[in-house]
Amino acid sequence: MDKKVLFASLISMGVVLVWIAFFGPKHDKTAAAEQKPPAVNNPAPQPAADKTAGPPAPPAAKAAPVESTLELAKHYRATFTSEGAAPTHWVLLDKQYKEDNPKESNKQAEPIDLVKTSVPNLPLEVSFPSSAFALKPDSVWNVEQGGDGLTYTWEEGDTNVTKHLAPRPNSYELAITVTVENKSDKPQAHFFRVEMHGWHDPNVKPGGMFSKRVSQTQAACWVSGKTHRDHFDELLKKGNGEEARGDVRWVGVGEQYFFGAVALAPSPEEKVCNLSAAADGSMASILTVGSRTVPPHGKTEYQLVAFMGPKILSQLDAVQVGGTTAKIGDVMEYGMWGATEWLARPMLAVLKGIHYVVFNWGVAIIILTILLKAVTWYPTQKSMKSMKSMAKLKPEMDKLKERFGDDNNQLNLATMELYKKHGVNPLGGCLPILIQMPIYIALYSMLGNSVELYRSPFVGWIRDLTAADPYFVLPILTGVLMFVQQRTQPTPPDQQQKMMMYLTPVMFTAFSIFLPAGLTIYILTNTLLTFLQQWLMNRGDKPARPKAAVTTTKPARA
Repeated sequence: MDKKVLFASLISMGVVLVWIAFFGPKHDKTAAAEQKPPAVNNPAPQPAADKTAGPPAPPAAKAAPVESTLELAKHYRATFTSEGAAPTHWVLLDKQYKEDNPKESNKQAEPIDLVKTSVPNLPLEVSFPSSAFALKPDSVWNVEQGGDGLTYTWEEGDTNVTKHLAPRPNSYELAITVTVENKSDKPQAHFFRVEMHGWHDPNVKPGGMFSKRVSQTQAACWVSGKTHRDHFDELLKKGNGEEARGDVRWVGVGEQYFFGAVALAPSPEEKVCNLSAAADGSMASILTVGSRTVPPHGKTEYQLVAFMGPKILSQLDAVQVGGTTAKIGDVMEYGMWGATEWLARPMLAVLKGIHYVVFNWGVAIIILTILLKAVTWYPTQKSMKSMKSMAKLKPEMDKLKERFGDDNNQLNLATMELYKKHGVNPLGGCLPILIQMPIYIALYSMLGNSVELYRSPFVGWIRDLTAADPYFVLPILTGVLMFVQQRTQPTPPDQQQKMMMYLTPVMFTAFSIFLPAGLTIYILTNTLLTFLQQWLMNRGDKPARPKAAVTTTKPARA
């Protein structure tokens, strides 16, 4: 190898590592959880008022809010306030779901609190805009605790509203039943609204390819079979947010590994989902149900289920409301626009099965990568052989270029004839790679979104598979291995191609430095297996040593 190329590669790698150590971004993925934003209203557009509805009654005087607590063993502890009948805290109790406080480095990691907003922007608030009665999101309710949960009541004039909260066992779910009772002699019309709120530090910007990954808060909703989702920066650019109408099944706000959503049982009314964000960092995902009329001395009921917890796919898929699947699992996005979800879900199931045996997520990733390499071994082999055959034809290709010069038509015909003569398929090196791409994209996106890896250790210095390798050991090993692998391949005659061939490992090392350790383990393992396959193929292509000539001597005659 050219010493100048080697020297340039080493210098480039050194510059990248020095820049990362001293000038790289310092954003912490848990920074957004340290504080709560100011209480700023961020309402969805009001629905058109129902002409049959009477004038709203004067608002009731506010009473002092009361706090109540629901605790579900091993899962979460939720503190609710009567001001909005909504949670002010939703603390995850599993010891794995904790976060460090960057301002207090000596303090132990604290349990994650999924509520990052305050009154009047709390999750699970309900209201009745443009209705015959004025129940606002921050109205004060009366509360009773007992039985299977909490029961909140609000009464004004001839209207009585109850909101019953009941934790579902062995899950992160909370069943919510909202009942509207009309005590008057006239029909009452109302619109129903339920809100999910979140917050994202506006100073924390999404990282690029060569910067630390930063978890971005996302508002989402499921409407008529499609999941609408936008990150904070995307919603802020839209100004008025995003609106979707149709069969809205759920609305929610969450981050990379944790999510809060509320699902509504199917009903015939038109529904609207509004996603929005404000400059102070507040975000909202709001569901508004079209007009419903309650007959005199009658009642109507809204069945909802809230999920607030880690994005464990099996638990998201298991959420049901009104006897139907809530489809909250569709919030998971595997690959671009979820194109590889059909592969990612089975891979996650296999990964969990392996972990059940080996008890280490890092080892499980290695074993899964080996299994996938076994599946893709044959197409990879075909691709390598095709590229090697193309390289062997390089001298004859050069002769054809000298012969035909600028006559591209004749050159192409002669080239195809050369390929045909030697049985070389020019697409043989590309098609196998294209076949493998969905598999690797699915595995990459699955590992990047699996909360199972959150704060899960591997070995030694790697204590969290969702965080980057703190000492860059895995990325550097990956880069070195890729560099060695490049040396086993035919050297391109073009000097620029040759330079890129050796600089690619340097660029890939810089890219891998910012990836979670779980993803880097996959990339390192796959690179090692590819190198092994390349070495075996080259070893098999070595010509056999010629056998020594056997000579016989006849005894001389006397």
